[in-house]
Amino acid sequence: MGSINLYKIDSQKRDYLIPELSTKLREIDTRDVLSVNPNNEEETLSMTLYVSYTQHDHELSWQWLLDEFEQPEITVVSSPKAVVLIEKEDNATYAATFGNSFFLVDKYCDRNFGFAFAKKLDYNEIKTTTLMTPVSRKNKTINSYINYNELEFDSGESFSKIKAKALLPNEFSLFKPTLEVGSSIKFSTSNDSLTTLAEIVFYVEKILLYENDKHDIPLFTKVTDGDLIRVLDSRFENSERENPQVNISELDIVGSTEIFNRNDSEFTIKYGTHEKNITCLNEDELRHFCTENGLNYNHCFLDIKVISLQNGTPVCTNKVREIIDYTDDDYRCLLSKGNWYRYNDDYLTYLERSVSEIKAEYHPEYDFSNEIHDAFIETKYTEERHSPEYATKSEEEIKKSLKTKYYAERTFNLIRSSDDGFANYDREGRKVGDSKIELMDLYRDRCMFAVKIGKTSSKLCYTVDQSLESLKMYQHHQLDGMPEIDKVCIWIVLDQETHIENEDGIPELSRLNLLLLKTKLDQWKKEVRLQGLKPLIYVNYRN
Repeated sequence: MGSINLYKIDSQKRDYLIPELSTKLREIDTRDVLSVNPNNEEETLSMTLYVSYTQHDHELSWQWLLDEFEQPEITVVSSPKAVVLIEKEDNATYAATFGNSFFLVDKYCDRNFGFAFAKKLDYNEIKTTTLMTPVSRKNKTINSYINYNELEFDSGESFSKIKAKALLPNEFSLFKPTLEVGSSIKFSTSNDSLTTLAEIVFYVEKILLYENDKHDIPLFTKVTDGDLIRVLDSRFENSERENPQVNISELDIVGSTEIFNRNDSEFTIKYGTHEKNITCLNEDELRHFCTENGLNYNHCFLDIKVISLQNGTPVCTNKVREIIDYTDDDYRCLLSKGNWYRYNDDYLTYLERSVSEIKAEYHPEYDFSNEIHDAFIETKYTEERHSPEYATKSEEEIKKSLKTKYYAERTFNLIRSSDDGFANYDREGRKVGDSKIELMDLYRDRCMFAVKIGKTSSKLCYTVDQSLESLKMYQHHQLDGMPEIDKVCIWIVLDQETHIENEDGIPELSRLNLLLLKTKLDQWKKEVRLQGLKPLIYVNYRN
């Protein structure tokens, strides 16, 4: 029984794929294959075969072990690979990949193709699903099922791969029921031939044309607007070079194949004339590479080349910018594998529904302002102006120093402590192992509060991360003298005048145009509930 891994090629990238195939592989021959298209008309498909050149033997990466035992040298031959390029009369192009050639084809494919097909099928059994959760600590998750036939997912998750047994018509024999779907579709066949390949192409097209969607599948849809892509690229470059954060998942899906960035993997990283072989791809390795070679990490890290190796043979080359995930909050777009995608309606609907379940409260008496902050500084000036550290400073200089010392969030917390009965834990770090963490900002009525003032996701997400770290400490009982809690609250002080409450005075988080923050809150809500606690959100304003 054979296997066919079928891609549809992005029409805008077709002219880039063919030269790469001609460079990396050897063009053998072209055959015309006659079959019946979805309109029951005979149509000829042009199929061109490309195969790998004869590969030289390569030394084992663990040859040193044999040397230690004075054993003869062993070499291995690289795995052969092939691509069949399939061109239709309407100029649509497909590619069937064999061996490791999916690395070559994947970056030129229509990434919506596989799941568009999967949405239209019924299933006897779901075997595994791979789900991506942007900004979550569980970046990608593989779920395995027994005797289950539903496409299960949670809010904030999008599908990267599905392996399932399709419910096919009786006497159907074109391919086996078990399918693997990602950006490509992998079919198992018992009658391997070019004719079978042509029939599969037309079968898929028929399903896409005439069947209705039977499942909601939260996904990302590719951005094709050139002007928008240029705007997103510029925003990404500015954001990441100012505050570079590299999140490289241990798991990636290329086509319908799982690729693990494991400790036994091999990579070569290159920048200019500098290069280094590594076995673990992460931010620390990239930073160390830059330090070793006198490179400015913030300036060059996006352009570092990462070459993936298998048995010493390069199989894929990408820049760092092409292997990290980044969310643009304002435009509701995700950068993944070098391409921009929009969150589709299924994803956004489930996310909004989940976040709306979190209880939210607005207490006007806790609103903050520059005037309140200035009045607090005046009080502190009266109390502290005679301190020795201010002996040589003017009144203006003292107040400037005090405003740095009592920054907005610290002032907010101190006022809540002095005027409203909250216990202040701000800046009170607890030692856990060799680290020191801030347990919470405020505490009252068996509720821990994490407070943040801001108006962007990049600012406000910090307090969600802080709350999650504190939850972890509570979960493992790693802190002495912890106050008892029933509730966990994220206290957002929005640096804006526009309110988000409904007619009943209840904040509606759906009115916030902060997709990244809502995605974080969705994950935070689940973590809080898993510990048997109640999630709560306070919303106030800094006017």
